[in-house]
Amino acid sequence: MIQNKTKKNIFFLMAFITFIMVAVYEYLTPVMSDDIFYGGVVSGAKNIFDLFGQEYDHYLHHSGRNVAHIILRFFLFSGNKVIFDIVAALVFTLESILIYLNVDAREKYDIRIYGVILCFLWFFDPAISNTVFWETGACNYLFTGTIVLGYVTLFRKHMKLESENSVGLMIKLAVLGLLAGWCNENTSGGVILVTVILLAYKWLQNNKSFKFLKPWMVVSLVANLIGFAFMIASPGNYSRAEGADEEHTGFMALMARFLKIVLNIKENYLVLTVMFVVLLIFVAYVAVDKRKFMEMTRTMRFFGFIALATAFALIAVPSSQIRTYYGAGLFLMIAVANGVAIFANTKLMSGSASDQEKGLAFVMQQTAVTSAVVVALLILMFSYIENGANLARIKREFNERDAYLQELADKGEIDVYAPKLRPQWDNRFSFAYQSDLDEDYHFWINQFYAEKYGFDTVSGVEREEWTEY
Repeated sequence: MIQNKTKKNIFFLMAFITFIMVAVYEYLTPVMSDDIFYGGVVSGAKNIFDLFGQEYDHYLHHSGRNVAHIILRFFLFSGNKVIFDIVAALVFTLESILIYLNVDAREKYDIRIYGVILCFLWFFDPAISNTVFWETGACNYLFTGTIVLGYVTLFRKHMKLESENSVGLMIKLAVLGLLAGWCNENTSGGVILVTVILLAYKWLQNNKSFKFLKPWMVVSLVANLIGFAFMIASPGNYSRAEGADEEHTGFMALMARFLKIVLNIKENYLVLTVMFVVLLIFVAYVAVDKRKFMEMTRTMRFFGFIALATAFALIAVPSSQIRTYYGAGLFLMIAVANGVAIFANTKLMSGSASDQEKGLAFVMQQTAVTSAVVVALLILMFSYIENGANLARIKREFNERDAYLQELADKGEIDVYAPKLRPQWDNRFSFAYQSDLDEDYHFWINQFYAEKYGFDTVSGVEREEWTEY
């Protein structure tokens, strides 16, 4: 068995390597898509106060996700993307640790469970190029997801401890609760559900009495609701909703949305969903009785339900991109990680008197768990190196194209052509191909480039047809 000191060192080494891996990928991710547009807007700000003025205008005319967008504006205002690259890597690492802290069946410095969580984040975020490795997307999903998990972790901790009230605790939960409620519509709704369910559970434990209720608990829920209300009340939300097209209306529209959500879960979260079900079945066989099963799987079932509710909350909108499932995916990862921890840390015995901690059943169980985690991490490393090379090639293409466009702008050209990306380097960690130039200069990405460099038009050309450089 690995000693605790060694496990501690390995745990922090894994966290540090995670930070480096994400920082490198972020650095290899070019400025693209909405980054260009918002960068142009932010360039008109003279100071921090102007950024808040821009965000208020965004609130009135676009959406209420102001927490995400003010974070983005601060990074763009700095004028140095490396700052974002480093902070985003820190936030990703923090997010992984927050998921780990919500695994109740973990051991001290449980490196296997942390390894599982890292693999989940890298392999089972179907829109990782949108949610992590894209500046605008990361602010909208990675950063807000971490805020949400920070609140959930802190609130769960103090609910378990039944902490006494203090001004400091009230302030921390008020600020974090307000921000968590103001992140994005479905994930923030999940945050409110977490708070309500934990309070309701405590109410039932206290024979349906509110004697347990403390001011910090009330402050947390009220802060969630205030943040959520500000986000939902944005006039920009309604203008966007009016522009959404939908084939059906009424009940049929709801059924069509329901089907889309089910299909998205099937196509993008099937592995995690199957793992969740299989692990529940495992615990059902291991548990002595129903009471023990309910006790062992309480946290697992809780986060599984929150994930489901967060995903199906999207039925309220006509259409949604897969990246909007990010919060639901985080909650599902926590649920499955809890199940994996139960499986990994439950000592299996064959029934013989000699089958103690080093018995055959125990050895086979621990070998299977450790081997699976190590193999998954090895696959991650191979994938990371291969796709990292592709990201470097894509960044080189962007840099060459940007330099070429700047050269044309300096010459005073107004109608220009630029090469599209080479298709062979596309990979799941890059959003570049979804935000590449189009042959039609009316395309919204082309218009972003035209505005950035001061051209009238920018048209894309297939790379094999390009001969200028």
